[in-house]
Amino acid sequence: MSTRNRWGVRSTPRSKRLVIAGLVVVLLAGGLWWGLVGRRDAVEANPAVVPAGPPPRPGRSIDLAGWKVTLPVAGKKGHAANFTPAVLAPPWLVQQGDGSLRFWAPVCGATTKNSDHPRTELDSLSSFNAGNSGLHALTASVAVSQVPSVGDVILGQIHGADDISSVPFVMLRYDAGQLRVVVKQKQSGTTSDKYPLLNQVPLGAWFDYSISDNGDGTLTATASLGANSQHVTIPIPAPFRGATVRFQAGDYQQGESNSDGCTGRDGALVTFAALRQSPDTR
Repeated sequence: MSTRNRWGVRSTPRSKRLVIAGLVVVLLAGGLWWGLVGRRDAVEANPAVVPAGPPPRPGRSIDLAGWKVTLPVAGKKGHAANFTPAVLAPPWLVQQGDGSLRFWAPVCGATTKNSDHPRTELDSLSSFNAGNSGLHALTASVAVSQVPSVGDVILGQIHGADDISSVPFVMLRYDAGQLRVVVKQKQSGTTSDKYPLLNQVPLGAWFDYSISDNGDGTLTATASLGANSQHVTIPIPAPFRGATVRFQAGDYQQGESNSDGCTGRDGALVTFAALRQSPDTR
């Protein structure tokens, strides 16, 4: 019940005013909470909206034994999580009905300690000495269905291991339909040589690649799209001769993780119908 004050204006009892004020605070706090939770859930849920992949290509199931996997989600220390041995981890790494492996890596995601780019990538559990330990080869059949807005994704690597585990060495890159191999010339810095392999590779098209350390001080990279097959043989740069290295393969998209305006839809989608490293030292 309201009363009139000495100026004739109706006023509300103090107890009732307190109740109304409390309700307003609750409503405002509830709205703020819902906004934060809704935004958080949207960011977490959107990466599960995975683009469509390429049409099936006959193949066989890819064995994850002999690999570990790095995912674009935070592990215990805040950097990208990894699992040894590798495990399937939907929606990032999915084995499809035809046996192929679908890799999804959004731009918005956790990164490794020494990278700005989220990835879903397999790392070999076996290492070798570059250039002088016999023939070692990584072979794959792959289709790229989506690239990040920057257009660039790394599909295979010979990467530093042990004391140079943060150093990339050889990278097979798909960029705006062009496939090339990039070879770093030093263990630090960005100096590298680039060798073209295939041009005008459409999104969704299946192609084959291989990266080989020939054991004689040279590397060979090959790529085939239909009847078009190209290869290049490259001397191993002196700073990497004898260095401990390993193979990596998958979806190392090159967009930088940025939480501002993230929708979870920007990223790279890559499907492998075949993947093998040799010799198989499991």
